[in-house]
Amino acid sequence: MRSRFIRICSLLLVLATVLTVVGCAGGNEDTTADGTQEVTVTDTEPVTEALTDDDTSVTAAPDTSAEPDTEPDTDPDTVTDAAPIDDTTDADTVTEEETTVTEEETTAPETTTVPETTTVPETTTVPETTAPVTTAHVHSFSAWKVTKPATCTEKGSEERRCGGCNEIEIRTINATGHKSVTDAAVEATCTKDGKTAGSHCSVCGTVLTAQKTVKAKGHCYNGSWIVTKAASVSENGEEARACSVCGEKVTRTLTYSGEKTATPLVLGSSALGGGRVVIYGSTEPNSSIRTVVGDSVSINRSKDKYFYIEIGAGDSTPVQLFATAPGKAESDAAEVTVSSAGGQGSVWGGRDSRLFYMPTLNFLTGERADSNIRSNINQLVSYITNKTINDIQKVTGKNTKLLYVIIPDPATGYYQEHFPYVQDYVQDPSTSLMEAFMSAINGKHKDVYGIDLMPTMRAHKDEFIYFSTDTHYTELGAYYAYLEIMKTVKKDYPDARVRTVENGDYTIEYKDVPGGDMCGMAGLGMNEIVPFFVANFADTGSYYVSKRNDGIKSAGFGPGGWARNSSISGSNPTAYFLGDSYGCYILPFIGANFSKVWTNNGVLWNYSLEKSILAQNKPDYVILLVCQRNVGSNFMGNVLASFSMSVSGF
Repeated sequence: MRSRFIRICSLLLVLATVLTVVGCAGGNEDTTADGTQEVTVTDTEPVTEALTDDDTSVTAAPDTSAEPDTEPDTDPDTVTDAAPIDDTTDADTVTEEETTVTEEETTAPETTTVPETTTVPETTTVPETTAPVTTAHVHSFSAWKVTKPATCTEKGSEERRCGGCNEIEIRTINATGHKSVTDAAVEATCTKDGKTAGSHCSVCGTVLTAQKTVKAKGHCYNGSWIVTKAASVSENGEEARACSVCGEKVTRTLTYSGEKTATPLVLGSSALGGGRVVIYGSTEPNSSIRTVVGDSVSINRSKDKYFYIEIGAGDSTPVQLFATAPGKAESDAAEVTVSSAGGQGSVWGGRDSRLFYMPTLNFLTGERADSNIRSNINQLVSYITNKTINDIQKVTGKNTKLLYVIIPDPATGYYQEHFPYVQDYVQDPSTSLMEAFMSAINGKHKDVYGIDLMPTMRAHKDEFIYFSTDTHYTELGAYYAYLEIMKTVKKDYPDARVRTVENGDYTIEYKDVPGGDMCGMAGLGMNEIVPFFVANFADTGSYYVSKRNDGIKSAGFGPGGWARNSSISGSNPTAYFLGDSYGCYILPFIGANFSKVWTNNGVLWNYSLEKSILAQNKPDYVILLVCQRNVGSNFMGNVLASFSMSVSGF
């Protein structure tokens, strides 16, 4: 037992030595935040315990990392010079001492600080840095769902939800704004009111631009009374005339006066080729002419006091003509013998003293708007709306408008007046090249217009809108064409002033003048009654006019580089005008109603746009006006195309 006690004491001595060595060998003392100290052992040499029989001898400290020997040592040889033990010693005391030593032996490892200073469990931060990191929730939203639809004027809203956490997102939908739809203008007629153009929203129906009422115009009768039924001894007759605007006819009764109509005067005849002959002469104004050739009878009207009647004839054919003037009995017969030998094929006759230029009949019998021609038309229209107008506006630096005006030839304007042998070849007058072009170009670009004059010319066909002896329209026909142009202009310039006969700006005078170009073609030495316009305003002196051989001033073929200012205020736009021979009759109206007008050098038949005129003058309109016969089937090689493509060098 004593040996065991000595071993314990030796161990305690070794531990005390180790602690002393540690303190002297460079251990660092740190004070913690709570005031306690923490010892960190560094560079400590291992200590080895060596026990000998001499219980007071210590050679080295034990390794502090080794476990203390807790096994009881029963070897008696390890103790020397021991005093004899009294067997009578109090057993309880010994037992208590032994027990106490045992407790110290077993608790010694707990009281030593070596394990704590070597592992330093309190100061390590590993548990904090290695703690698990929480991952953020990623939303998984559904598609947006409209909760309040937007209207034209009010905002709406829509939302979406996360499928994981049910979170909701809400956002605003902007108001859609009105979707404007044009309410087309309704032109006033002679008897019914019209409306101006307007607009409304196609979604909610809100009126955006209100339409205004345009009062009915009332009938306009400029034509002469025409006998539709001759009066006789036993029965009254009737004569009629039509409104120049809507064509509505009014009639009046003719009473028999008891006198005969004067016998018509035959002035001559001319072979037209193909067994056709035209007889021309004079009679009382507005007479009906009954022509008898063998068993064949036809009734035509004179044009004022002249008549031009085509008949079928042989080498030597006798003909009788009877005239009936309004309110009078039929005249005695005028007799003439005609021959169809020789002649030419450039002129054709028609009903009611009308002559036609043969090449223009191709528009009715030959050149139709078939699929190939329509393809060419569409190709040209595409060029105009994508190239021509853009180039013009680039030079002028403004939204210059482009107007295509095609004047119907009398052959189509008066197709109802052709004789059956011509009408038999007419399949569908509505499919003419002119009308196909107008249909294709309108509505393709906001600054490009095609003005279809066919309805206007047909509405006024009973007036003197075309010469009977010439291939052109008269000043009256040009006047109606000019009014249609100004209707288009007023869409862009509502305040533009339009000079009219009804307003007293013009007076129409009818003159008896020599016949026109078809007289020369057919060898006809005849005259014709023609309407002329007299302007009743101050700037008439600046009109472009030429003197006919009868001394009457009329539009004609004049000098180049023509330009003029109008007395109309600046509310009217300016124009750059190009045209063919039909332009000479309309130019006085254009010049008087646009505030300023420019033309190319030579005025007529020069269809190329001049960059200098566009750049210097910056016109509001560029107007191309040509007659129908200049619109051929080759739409990529005619006047319309050459004009449209003349800007390619810009």
